[in-house]
Amino acid sequence: MALSTEQQEQWEQNGYLLLENFYSDRHIDQINATIDELWRKRKQLGPEFVIDVFVESEREQRLYFCDAPSDARHAPYKLNDLFLSSEEIRHTVAGEKLAPILSELVGGFPMICNSLNFEFGSQQDYHFDTFYMPSPTPNKMVASWIALEDATADNGPLTYFPGSHKIPPYLFSNGRTIIIPEEMNAFRDYIYGEIEQRGLEAETLLAKKGDVLIWHSQLFHGGSEIVDKNRTRKSLVTHYFTKEDFPDSPTAKVTSQSAYMQRPAQPTGYEFSPPQRSLIDRVLGR
Repeated sequence: MALSTEQQEQWEQNGYLLLENFYSDRHIDQINATIDELWRKRKQLGPEFVIDVFVESEREQRLYFCDAPSDARHAPYKLNDLFLSSEEIRHTVAGEKLAPILSELVGGFPMICNSLNFEFGSQQDYHFDTFYMPSPTPNKMVASWIALEDATADNGPLTYFPGSHKIPPYLFSNGRTIIIPEEMNAFRDYIYGEIEQRGLEAETLLAKKGDVLIWHSQLFHGGSEIVDKNRTRKSLVTHYFTKEDFPDSPTAKVTSQSAYMQRPAQPTGYEFSPPQRSLIDRVLGR
């Protein structure tokens, strides 16, 4: 068993689990050095490297990494799906150290769906991951967040509502949890009403370099405002389904510890808006 009884109880009660000092400074430094090297040689990179630049602003756009302007590194960005090209990233997010814990929490053989490298806080509004990537079987998806440096009150730390995973999911008019932007007012009325009724309060995570946070797909979470715009908050976020939910998927690449979707990079060349189809639907062509 990967988890203690106390950790299992924390997960059931709160919808997240914090693993402190999980990765060494040396390991984290290697990941950060990899990101630095990718930025240095980005003009030579192929179409498998895709980035969202100027995140949460009017300039937000998805580009091939080789086309990213230099100033994009000085504003919030998301470097997408490095697990597709980097064994180092795959091993970090789903290797023998983390995979047994993921397996226990997700209730199956963990399969990487996507990964996101951040250098600044996301400043993303509170949301559920099921807005964008609901698992075929409800509650069979988790996410990991790895602190690649310390989080402080000034650099846009994560914030979340412990226990919010117990709130019955809100269904949009499509009959699913996948977001319909025009219906967000009704969603907010529902979710904040539930939060108030249950007496839930937001918490902020001031994580240390090497800490790992794993959360339930229905944990209501977001990114705080970046108070000091010059302060970075480097992190690596990964979402996981279970291999059992995709028994016949031609994109599933299985390793000894986990699996991942061996698929094309995200499509580029458009200004980003919240998708009304889930990531998994797009990957499988549904």
